[in-house]
Amino acid sequence: MNIKILLIFILFFTINQSYSQKLKITDSVDYKKFLPDYVKLQFAGGIGFLSAGVGYTFFHNKLDLTGFYGYVPKKYTYDGLSSISFQATFKFFRFKISPNTQILPLNLGFFSHYTLGKDFWIKLPDNYPPGYYWWKPGRVTGIFMGGEVKTNLFASKTPASGTAFYTRIGTRVLYLSSKFGNSSIKVKDIVELGFGVTIYR
Repeated sequence: MNIKILLIFILFFTINQSYSQKLKITDSVDYKKFLPDYVKLQFAGGIGFLSAGVGYTFFHNKLDLTGFYGYVPKKYTYDGLSSISFQATFKFFRFKISPNTQILPLNLGFFSHYTLGKDFWIKLPDNYPPGYYWWKPGRVTGIFMGGEVKTNLFASKTPASGTAFYTRIGTRVLYLSSKFGNSSIKVKDIVELGFGVTIYR
């Protein structure tokens, strides 16, 4: 009798463990759906001296939506600055030059950039009359273009499925507005160049 009870207990335990294992795998798969598709590290480019971001890809990797946290050290400004940025990147062309490497020669995008700190307001302070400033120092928008090289050569040696190296050149709406009709402002003074790396999950 005790042996039968023991066998029933073992059978029940085995079934329960099998179900739990299946449930864990299912939960893990569901959980991965919400993980970012990639992480980025960018140098310069108008969103910080150094910026780190995460994001998702859509429409068969033709659209990237990324959120960045950027930082500018005190040695490059009157005080250390922190910022957050949101950007959309549209990838129009993709050429496969080898089994492991792709070139994306034309990426276009736009961004919204928020600098944190009391000196970088979004709502006009009360000590200014309405309409005194048409722009907000705490929030700027801009456009950019660039290209990238994507490879999965490192996939066998790292957890990443692919790595991309990109460059971008852009400007801000405020800069474009200032440049329009003002020949004293040179083009090189309103463009921002950046470089970065993307690591895909």
